[in-house]
Amino acid sequence: MPSDNYFVELYGVTEEQALNFWTSHLHETIGNELWSQIRDSTGVYLASVLGHFCLQSVDRLAILSPDYTPNDQEFRQFADLTQIAELMMRQLTSAKNPLWMESAGAHILLYAGFFQNQNKDRHNIGFYSNLGRECYLMAAVGKREKVMKLMAKGFDQYLFHLANLHQHLQESRYLITTPN
Repeated sequence: MPSDNYFVELYGVTEEQALNFWTSHLHETIGNELWSQIRDSTGVYLASVLGHFCLQSVDRLAILSPDYTPNDQEFRQFADLTQIAELMMRQLTSAKNPLWMESAGAHILLYAGFFQNQNKDRHNIGFYSNLGRECYLMAAVGKREKVMKLMAKGFDQYLFHLANLHQHLQESRYLITTPN
């Protein structure tokens, strides 16, 4: 079992550094005016979604296994957009689990937003945008109701921003490029 400082030991990256990386690049990509409008409501949440995924290792085969059964208090992992749609149709809505719904919405932000170029030829991004919005609406309970509703309201916009962020990073010096 990895220690709590697994990524710090392996890569020298703390959670705070990851959050700062994503926050600063979202700010840069979105621009000062729009960033100032969303920073305190959903901007940092978007950065935290990206930070979470970059600090989590995922075993795709384990997630696709029928034996994968996270408990109600765990942030459920999804392997791809297809798995989200399949589970949304049967398991997610019947479970009425706000944390799982937030997880599905966050995964849609990642796959249909940040990795939109890789998914747009395989999946209908508009369908997943609607699905992500619904996921966040179903996650809107308790203390997190306000931010979840804000995420649902701006979901299309956030997919667009994350796709632009991916493009920005791809064109910048922050990604390792491979020789052709």
